[in-house]
Amino acid sequence: MKNILTKIGLFAVAMVTLTSCLDEDPLFDPDKVENVIEFFDIGLIASPGSVYPLYVSSFTAAAEVELKVIVSYSGAQENTQNINVKFKLDPAALEAYNDSEGTDYEVLPSNLYSIDAMEVTIPSGQRQVEKTIKLFTNNFDFSKNYAIPLTITESSFGVISGNFETAIYAVGAKNKYDGVYQVTGEFSDLTRPEFSGLYPYNVELRTITATTVGRWDSEFLGGYGYVFNTGGGLSYFGSYAAVFKLDDSNNVTAVTNYYGQPAANTRYAEIDPTGVNKYTTFSEDGKTLEVSYFMYQSGNKRLVFKEKYEYVRERG
Repeated sequence: MKNILTKIGLFAVAMVTLTSCLDEDPLFDPDKVENVIEFFDIGLIASPGSVYPLYVSSFTAAAEVELKVIVSYSGAQENTQNINVKFKLDPAALEAYNDSEGTDYEVLPSNLYSIDAMEVTIPSGQRQVEKTIKLFTNNFDFSKNYAIPLTITESSFGVISGNFETAIYAVGAKNKYDGVYQVTGEFSDLTRPEFSGLYPYNVELRTITATTVGRWDSEFLGGYGYVFNTGGGLSYFGSYAAVFKLDDSNNVTAVTNYYGQPAANTRYAEIDPTGVNKYTTFSEDGKTLEVSYFMYQSGNKRLVFKEKYEYVRERG
């Protein structure tokens, strides 16, 4: 107890001393801090603390969509002049990000986007300016993870930021089935009947190709997989997640395993031909997918699924 009281007393003295110092000489004077030129946040940083900030944006597959990049004159000072800022494509920055985060982003090929110039002007009296990059998402390879890495190289005024002079913009295209869905249904484990499904809950159907989506468990797992109730808690089937392939009439023509057919652990998926296996509604008013499928393990049918996916909202 004595030690605790002593520490409290020392802390109080330190606070009084600090207060006295602050009264006499402010530790931080915004008028003496220079503004910085930087790429401004356009959303949440994917991996806070990473070597460079990465922002993830997904777009509907279309002939042309727009990515807005923001260049900022950040700080306490007002902008009293036009500031010309130049930047460049920086593949080395993307390579460094991949190395540090274990990701596999590729620089977006030049034929898949258009930008009029690698520079902007922040007008006098303004703090920020947008730069538009046109993306031709119809032509994206859905199986690849694309990104545009940019680094500020010159500024006619201000100090280039040491933390946000580089930003990486991950850009993906979404097919028409992509989105957040509420899934309900039936689940049977033929080898462990005590295991049960967790319906209803939200999952994401994520674009893999123009005609396929993978079942991404965003609520429990944060990845491609299937979470279930063991009767004593939650678990999941390793290296197993359903991928649904659809035709032009929105019928499910095949169900496969995201991790391979079969995966390293012998698990693979197969459509149940007796199921509905199609979007029973597909319009602006709503989307509903009904699909039945199996999981095999070591050549034996183990899991039986009969599921209904009702569209909730667009995936971010």
